[in-house]
Amino acid sequence: MNDFLLVLAIATLAAGLTYLGVPVAERFDVPQRAVSGALQFAAGIITAIVAFSLMPPAVRAGSYLWVVLGFFTGGVLYVILEYASARALSGSAGSNEGSVSLGLYIGILVDLLIDGVVIGIGATLTPETGLLLALGLAISTAPLAFVTTATARQQGVSAERRRLLSYLFVAAIVGGAMLGYLVLRNRSLEARIILVALASGFLITMVTQGMIPEANKEGEPGFAGILFVSGLSLYLLMSLGFGQN
Repeated sequence: MNDFLLVLAIATLAAGLTYLGVPVAERFDVPQRAVSGALQFAAGIITAIVAFSLMPPAVRAGSYLWVVLGFFTGGVLYVILEYASARALSGSAGSNEGSVSLGLYIGILVDLLIDGVVIGIGATLTPETGLLLALGLAISTAPLAFVTTATARQQGVSAERRRLLSYLFVAAIVGGAMLGYLVLRNRSLEARIILVALASGFLITMVTQGMIPEANKEGEPGFAGILFVSGLSLYLLMSLGFGQN
């Protein structure tokens, strides 16, 4: 199997695992406490991805100045995206429900697109790195797909539009991975390292400013800390397992 098909298979696996959150949300009404716990768990995994897989090689192989600048820029980009989404939502407050949903879903799709790019960047380093990132991110994005679909149901979005949204989940991850791989595979290691740092800053800011506040919006679950650390620990176990192969 050539490298392109291998990366496509890895991205498709990640997208398929993410999609599993959709049918669960379509068939079951899960209490908010369970949703909050899933987001805490996903936040732990994303934090572990940044801490154990993305930033260590960036710090080892890149210029400290550029790595820090990239990390900072990634965080700023998330803050700008969140601000723009909030403005779009407030500006459409008097319009129909579909318009309100649109601003929210665009932000989520951008998150998934960046996750896909991270997978593609990882695959340009080694296929094993790409696969590990794909598995870790898929475990974290499946709850996000679930939460988004459940929210769409609650807002009265039609089944046809919810189906389209689920297809966009898959397209964002696969498209992002292909973009990251095809555009960056022949770029210098330094350029890829800077983008890894940028993605790390974006993801860690998303955890602290988006996922955890969303998980705690109705009060912090009693075992939130355990769920967060469980996500950290699971990804660390996966990372150590891949490292021993």
